[in-house]
Amino acid sequence: MSAKLEEFEGIKNYPLLELGLSQIYLNAEKIRAIEEWFDPCDTSDMDPLTVHDFGNGKYTLTDGHSRAYVAYKNGLTHIPIVFDKDEIVVGELGQKLYGADIEWCERLHLRNISDLSNRILESEEYNRLWVERCNKCYNLLSQTNECERKILQGKASNLYLYGASEDLSQLYFEDSYGKSVSAKY
Repeated sequence: MSAKLEEFEGIKNYPLLELGLSQIYLNAEKIRAIEEWFDPCDTSDMDPLTVHDFGNGKYTLTDGHSRAYVAYKNGLTHIPIVFDKDEIVVGELGQKLYGADIEWCERLHLRNISDLSNRILESEEYNRLWVERCNKCYNLLSQTNECERKILQGKASNLYLYGASEDLSQLYFEDSYGKSVSAKY
C-alpha cells in the first residue's frame, strides 16, 4: 500500500484523471440527465465530488462517478472535490465495501474515469450488473468474517469470491475477466 494522503477541509480543485474509482460501471440514464444541465464553462453550480483516502495512494471517488465522467468527456482536467467523512464510508463495513470496490477496479484494470468509457450500461443492465453485485457483496461482507471468507474462497480457488445471497446459500464468484459464476453452498 502507498502512503496515506492528507485529509483536507473544504473544497479542493483536483486533477480529474488522478482520482481513483470505486465503481466498475456507469448508468447511461444518469449520464444523459447530467449532460442536460452540465456546463463545462461554469462548474460553480456543481456539487464537489466526494473522495476518500483508502490507503491506496490516491483520493478515490465515493460518489459522483457519472458527474466525473461527464466532466472528463467535456474536456475538464480538474474538478472540485471534498473529503468524505460520512460514517457509511469511514465505518468498518464501509471500509470493507469500498475496499472490495477498489479491488474490483484494480482487477479489471480500471484506473481512472476515462477507463469507464466502454462500461456504460442502460438502467436495467446497470441495476443487474452493478447494484445487484453491490448487494451480494454487502451480504457476504456483513455476514461473514475474514476467516470464513477465506474458507469460502477455497471452494473455487481459481475464481474470485465477490458476494453471496442474503441467506449465504448461494456464493458468487468471477473469473479474472469479470465473468460471473455462482455456486450453491
